[in-house]
Amino acid sequence: MFTSPVTISNLAITGAYSTSPNINQPGYSATTTMTAPPSAGQVVTASTATLSNPFPNGFTPPYGSSLGLLTNVDGTATFLDPNVKNPYSMRWNMGIQQQLSTNTMLEVLYIGNHSLHLPVDLTQLNGIPRQYLSTLPTRDPNQAYLTASVPNPFAGLSTGTTTSFSSTTSPVQLLAHYPEFTVGDSSTGWNTSGVLEENNNVGSSYFDSLNIGLTRRISKGFQLHVNYIKSRLIEFDSWLNDSDARPEKRDSPSDHPNRLVIFGVYQLPFGKGQQFNINSRLGNAIFGGWNLTTVYTAQTGAPITWVNGSSSDDGDYVYLGGPLDVNNRQPNGTAFNTAVFNTNSADAFNYHLRTFSTTFMNARTDGINQLDTSVLKRFAIGERRSFELRGEFYNTGNHTIFGPPNTTASSSGFGAITTQANTPRSVQLVARLYW
Repeated sequence: MFTSPVTISNLAITGAYSTSPNINQPGYSATTTMTAPPSAGQVVTASTATLSNPFPNGFTPPYGSSLGLLTNVDGTATFLDPNVKNPYSMRWNMGIQQQLSTNTMLEVLYIGNHSLHLPVDLTQLNGIPRQYLSTLPTRDPNQAYLTASVPNPFAGLSTGTTTSFSSTTSPVQLLAHYPEFTVGDSSTGWNTSGVLEENNNVGSSYFDSLNIGLTRRISKGFQLHVNYIKSRLIEFDSWLNDSDARPEKRDSPSDHPNRLVIFGVYQLPFGKGQQFNINSRLGNAIFGGWNLTTVYTAQTGAPITWVNGSSSDDGDYVYLGGPLDVNNRQPNGTAFNTAVFNTNSADAFNYHLRTFSTTFMNARTDGINQLDTSVLKRFAIGERRSFELRGEFYNTGNHTIFGPPNTTASSSGFGAITTQANTPRSVQLVARLYW
């Protein structure tokens, strides 16, 4: 069992950890805005920031618990899980090794892993109750009543800060679990407003892999390693709908079910003491001491994340039905069948219960298919010293790995691949002296 330290960064729906910490706690976080110095010709006032006094009005102090239950009302409340737990994983493996010949070994290994208490980025506690959400396959025009203007029962109630409730509101706001806070509104992204719990420790994952390795040890200057991994990573660490009983079960954005690596080293059989012995100092300097190294890597691409252009929200799609027909190596035109979506912004879902998954097992980005090589020549300088010259060629075949397609339904480039995920061929020369 492996335990992970508690982190206050968040795990985004795209499968990546953030680089900034979660620091917003209701009542205990405050932001002070700096008024920039004026440009030439403008008047400098007492409230203008200067190098000697960048905050002439002081800092905005957090108000702590002085407001009690009025803290952050009529606004968004974001807080860290108050019962934070250490994520941990339980891992098990079983393997066998078989010597096939004097210099050849086969290894077969199974690895399993189950992770618990993974942090879910944001959990919406102030969404619209499930029974008021549409389940139609297209936009429901009857949902318009949710945004109508109605009298606000909280009108005139001061929040204790600088604002008070307005005289009117909408039914969608009053239907929220906590109507005194902003509602987690799907029309603006339910993870941008409402009552949001950060790093709720309800996430989990399952990983299984079969590893097959073949090793051919040095025999007449040749060494070969072949390793193949068949695996699957299933995770539950993001919400498809805020009212769901548990996080969405999906193929992880980090899932790569097939990976093949072939590594070979060949010491050319020319030179002093080799199969083709060369006693001439000049001949040995030219033909001896050569080594060739090759690494070939092939890997299945990661699942495409269908979040409609968001990095924190699971933006929904009006999916009309039919195969996606993903072609992850199609940079000309669209990489999937865009005709199965309604991309008209006016027809986008509003207050809808999502059923379209955020990842699909057979809808993936372009995978790795890359050959790296190197050539090494060693020159002997006496008995104790040597000089080594190496040429390294990364992405030797200059093979392009395409980035993911555009999955923002309202974008004019919906379905298009416009990025490259790897770098072009690069050559590196290395010189090294041993003494």
